[in-house]
Amino acid sequence: MTTNTLTRYTGLALLGAILLATALAWRADAGSRPPATPTAVATIDIVNILDELEERQVLEGRLQASLGERQQQLEELRKRLENTQADLETLDQQTPAYREKVRELLELRNLAQTRRQILEQIISVERAELLRDLYDKISTSIGRVADRDGWDVVLLDDSAFPLPQGDVSDRDIERNIVSRGVIYRHDSVDITSDVIQLMNNEFNAP
Repeated sequence: MTTNTLTRYTGLALLGAILLATALAWRADAGSRPPATPTAVATIDIVNILDELEERQVLEGRLQASLGERQQQLEELRKRLENTQADLETLDQQTPAYREKVRELLELRNLAQTRRQILEQIISVERAELLRDLYDKISTSIGRVADRDGWDVVLLDDSAFPLPQGDVSDRDIERNIVSRGVIYRHDSVDITSDVIQLMNNEFNAP
């Protein structure tokens, strides 16, 4: 074996030893990293919670009662419209009385429409405030249940929400699919009923 050949083999052996030592060192370092702590994940159905909260039902009833006077005024306008329309059908269209009744009918229709829109806006604003307050309470209750039962993360379960049906584009379907947070969950990690029970019990507590 020539000197050059021996030198070449020696160099290759040394390089191989260096690479092996590096690989072993990397594996030893990687093996020293502790495994991640398992995360306990739960899910909730926010729609079901809102539907089953007794507090919401009570608050909705109070909201409707508080708007009762406005609804009564709207009902009175509706009756006046019906009476004015009935009167109009008994008048001769060529008379001033008929034209005056038409003007009255138009004014009543505009007034009724305006008051209906105002009432709808009031209801929308009041209900938005109601839902905002309830969500804060729900969020707090979810945190309490999670702390009590050892859940690290609670996700909104949207796995049961159906995909859009009918005349929708492929982009709408794709957007709906990729925006989902939960594809599957086992019933054992759903804490919806626990949150509902906690909130209803506390709401009904003396």
